[in-house]
Amino acid sequence: MSIDLEKHLLSVEMPVQYMGNEVNSIHKKKFKANMCLFFPDIYEVGMSNLGIRILYDILNKVDDFSLERGFSPLEDMEALMREKNIPMFSLESHTPLKDFDVVGFSLSYEMSYTNVLNALDLAGIPFRASDRGEEYPLIMAGGTCAVNPVPMSSFVDYFVIGDGEDVMPEIAKIFIANIDKTKIEKLELIKDLDGVYIPTLHKGKKIKKAIVPNLDNTEFYSNQIVPFVKIVHDRVVVEIQRGCTRGCRFCQAGYTYRPVRERTLGKNLALIEKTLKATGYNEVSLSSLSSSDYSKIDPLLANLDKKYKEDSLSIGLPSLRMNPYSVEVAEQIQSGKKTGFTFAPEAGSQRMRDIINKGVTEEEIMETAIAAVKAGWTTLKFYFMIGLPFETDEDLQGIKDLVSEVVYKCRAYTRRLNITVSISNFIPKPHTPFQWAEQMNIEEMERKHKLLKDLFYRAKNVTLKMHFREKSYLEGFLSRGDEKIGELLEKVWAKGAKLEDHGRNFQFSRWKEAIDEIGLNEQDYLGEKETDVTLPWNMIDIGIPDSFHVKELEKARKAALTPDCREKCYGCGMKGRIKECGELVADNL
Repeated sequence: MSIDLEKHLLSVEMPVQYMGNEVNSIHKKKFKANMCLFFPDIYEVGMSNLGIRILYDILNKVDDFSLERGFSPLEDMEALMREKNIPMFSLESHTPLKDFDVVGFSLSYEMSYTNVLNALDLAGIPFRASDRGEEYPLIMAGGTCAVNPVPMSSFVDYFVIGDGEDVMPEIAKIFIANIDKTKIEKLELIKDLDGVYIPTLHKGKKIKKAIVPNLDNTEFYSNQIVPFVKIVHDRVVVEIQRGCTRGCRFCQAGYTYRPVRERTLGKNLALIEKTLKATGYNEVSLSSLSSSDYSKIDPLLANLDKKYKEDSLSIGLPSLRMNPYSVEVAEQIQSGKKTGFTFAPEAGSQRMRDIINKGVTEEEIMETAIAAVKAGWTTLKFYFMIGLPFETDEDLQGIKDLVSEVVYKCRAYTRRLNITVSISNFIPKPHTPFQWAEQMNIEEMERKHKLLKDLFYRAKNVTLKMHFREKSYLEGFLSRGDEKIGELLEKVWAKGAKLEDHGRNFQFSRWKEAIDEIGLNEQDYLGEKETDVTLPWNMIDIGIPDSFHVKELEKARKAALTPDCREKCYGCGMKGRIKECGELVADNL
């Protein structure tokens, strides 16, 4: 059944986001199994997600399988849908979610969890897996947050943990071949695949994350959709490598995306060329956790400059290391007006940077800032994190001292210097050395925020920005959550929590009410944990044992560094899964 939306679309803001039919969108008429890949946020955010772009292209190349997209409606559209009894639908064919074989949710950030429940409610699909019979689709979830599947496990039939390029098509083929089987029979058929976690079937079992060992062997995702409206990242996105070797102890992505795998220079150039032709874009983002660490970054940029110089191709490198070489790399891709140059020292004092294993010195930060200013950048952006393990107020003073020193040294080269200092609040993430650490409560965040505001009160040329304390507080509950968080999500959704990263929708009071009503203990979720306790996400094996994280935590306590693992293997455990770990660079492939 397809829903007739045309008569309603002129009543809502930006109706084009609900229409589909964008350039490179796919509309299959014949298929044996289908799935709606739903990003639980609004269109302009979801369409910027690289995972959605990759899976949409790759899964639609599977014969007899159709993958459509879905996104959370804005408030006016949701009100219309509830008033007119229009069920939540897919974008391509406007098919109700209830009519798909599978509805898959991409969990990219914790505050989107209530959007999942809202989409299910709009679709007329019961929240809990135990309440859904054969008349309802299988509900799947994946994405960054799925490395702790427990908070969402009562709502989801199966999770896919890790890389999706191989396992997702394999699941699709199994469902195609067994379309007449019951849901539990289908789950039995996929339960032994790497990366598949089925809460009802895998109690007490370790689940290995899915790993794509060689990016060169994956399907190209060149037919990226070109939206009719401007989205957050409105450009071609090509992942030049996956993973990071730096080992920052707070960084979940750095650990969960190991091992580092580079796509070869030739394959990257071919993918970029094919994608630019397929989309008509004149801007490409070379995506990576640390783009300047790609071993062929210089020849890649040189080739792109040579090939597209006359076309004035705009190139973005979203993540650069703090060293003068990164400035040289950035200069290669900047033409005309220079926008802000971004730094992420994460901590102000050298002691604190060593604790988190950032691997950058104050001298390198100064050299990079001066090199950027000399090259013509007058706007610098600094990202810091507060509330890190073993932090003292002197370390917060170190943030002010470091920024002041940058201002002092850079003003010798420009009088038009502007610095933005962005402060985020540390959240202990699963599968990192800091997963056992204490998180600041609201009172401690307020105290530290006030201290920083006082320190920067008279600072010239500096703008101080701070992340919402309340959202950080809640992310701590959700990221390290257990089964009780599912009950919290249901209760707070019933109070109106949805699309809380947009407009004025976020209300901390309803979350606090729900937490108090259920009787959740703040210390159970935000407090420090012993390293020998069984953590809720213990069933997920990302390839790195807790014993390695414990060693890193002890090194953090001593402010001892673990150098880049490309220089020397420190035995994190990944070689047990991928024996070529550390050698998957472009030169060796």
